[in-house]
Amino acid sequence: MKFVEYPIGIRANASAHEGALRCFRSPLLSDIVEAIWDCDIPDGDFAKALTIKCAPGTSLQLIGQYRTPAKIHQRTTLLPTKCATHIQSHAVTLRPTGAFGVVIVCLRSDAASRIVRAPLREFANANFHLGDLFSACEVAMCDDMLAAAQTSEERISGVQSFLLRHLRPHADSLVNRAALHLRNDPNMQVHSLAAQLGSSPRHLSRAFNAAFGIGPKRFARLARFQKILAERRTGRSWAQVAQACGLTDQAHLVSEFQDIVGESPKDFFTHELRTGAVGMEEANLIIQRAHPTDRSVTKS
Repeated sequence: MKFVEYPIGIRANASAHEGALRCFRSPLLSDIVEAIWDCDIPDGDFAKALTIKCAPGTSLQLIGQYRTPAKIHQRTTLLPTKCATHIQSHAVTLRPTGAFGVVIVCLRSDAASRIVRAPLREFANANFHLGDLFSACEVAMCDDMLAAAQTSEERISGVQSFLLRHLRPHADSLVNRAALHLRNDPNMQVHSLAAQLGSSPRHLSRAFNAAFGIGPKRFARLARFQKILAERRTGRSWAQVAQACGLTDQAHLVSEFQDIVGESPKDFFTHELRTGAVGMEEANLIIQRAHPTDRSVTKS
C-alpha cells in the first residue's frame, strides 16, 4: 500500500521520535476511501503541546484512537474518542493528553453507504460512536489490533481488512453521481449539473437534501473548501488560491472561511506547524501548537 509521510516536529530536522503524519491510499478501496491517515506521536510531552484540527469537507470521517485517548470536540461539544462525523461547519479538534495515535478514515460521500448503513444526512456535525455503527465485538477487535500493531503499515492493513469486511455492492443513484461531479468540479452550477444528469434543479436539490442533509450548493462549497486547503499547500498566496478555486477575490475567500469554519484564514491557521508539511496537498488536517486557552473545553 502506498503512503506519504510528513514529519511532525518543531525543528527542521524533526525525527520519527517526535511524530509523523502518514497518508495511505488503498488500491482495493480507491473508489470508496479518499485517504486513510495515521497521526503517530509517541512522545507524550510533545503531543500534549499540539492540537490536531480536522477541517470541514465532503467526506465522512471515521476516527479511531490508539495510545492515550485525546479529547475530541467540535466547538464546545465533546465527542466520543471513537466517532464518525461529517464535518460541515467548524473544525473537529483533537487535543492529546499524552502519547498520541489516531487513524482517520475519510470515506467518499458518494460511496460511504457501501461501508456504513446510516444515511449521510445523519452524520452532519454529529458525534456517532463507532460502536453504534458496527458491532461492539468488531470495534473491540479493531481496538486490539491498533494497540498491538508496531507500525503504521500494520495498523492500516488491519483497518483496510475491517473496511473490506463491511463492504457492500455499489448502488448507483442520482445523488451519488451528483456528489461525484461536485467533488470534481465544485464550481459547477446546479442547473448545469441537473441537465447533465437528466434531472430538474428542484428534484436534484430535494433528493440531495434527503440524502446528505444539505443542498448541492452547500456541498459544492465544502468541496471547494477542500480545494482551497489543497491549493494553500502548494505555497501560493491567498489571492492566487482564490483565483485557482474560482473565487472572485481574496475577500471572497475570507468570507468562505468565516461562513464555513467561523474564522478568518489567518486565525484558522494560527500556530500551525509547517515543518515537513510542504506540498501536503491531500490533507485537510492542520497540526498546530496548542494555545493555553484551547484546553478549557467543556461538554455542552
